[in-house]
Amino acid sequence: MKTIDKYLSRVENFLAGGCLIAATVLAVFAVLLRNITGDVIFWSEEAIIYLIIFSTFFGAVVTLRHNEHVAVDIMPTLLKGKAKKFFVVLGGLATLVYAGFVAYLSWALITEPFSRTTITPALKVPLWVVELSLAVGMTLFFIRAVEMTVRALRTSAADLDKDVLAEEAAAVGLDVEDIAIVEDDKKRGDR
Repeated sequence: MKTIDKYLSRVENFLAGGCLIAATVLAVFAVLLRNITGDVIFWSEEAIIYLIIFSTFFGAVVTLRHNEHVAVDIMPTLLKGKAKKFFVVLGGLATLVYAGFVAYLSWALITEPFSRTTITPALKVPLWVVELSLAVGMTLFFIRAVEMTVRALRTSAADLDKDVLAEEAAAVGLDVEDIAIVEDDKKRGDR
């Protein structure tokens, strides 16, 4: 499983980062060229938009890998043991259904005659090339969701129990003792 995670992470990072870097380089080059020489790359704006769209869908997979998507996680946060594991796996299965459905529909969209015959205004590429961002992104999202659900199934219930307050504190660069002032106030009041 670690091998799959390693290679999948490399692909996700390369695609998301590569598209974002390409969009940034193209934007900077187009602005510099326009300001220095007065020449305009007429297709640059459209290409930048498409690259950012690609980066967004590929970046969603990276966000899923780090478990940083917006989520309603009140039940797994409040529960412990097997009950917590049940909700974590249930969330993974729901993600699988969603990602699988959207991936399937996005691949179907690419095969539609409209996608194959319509071309973009400036770049003159078929529309399916742009729609490929959704198809590939959601397919990677589905694969990552499979990996995360299998990992949750293999992880013991005890290992899923973690201190949410400590994790939130670490995420913002604090130590949990720095924010646990309630205990300190109780100790001072007892004196």
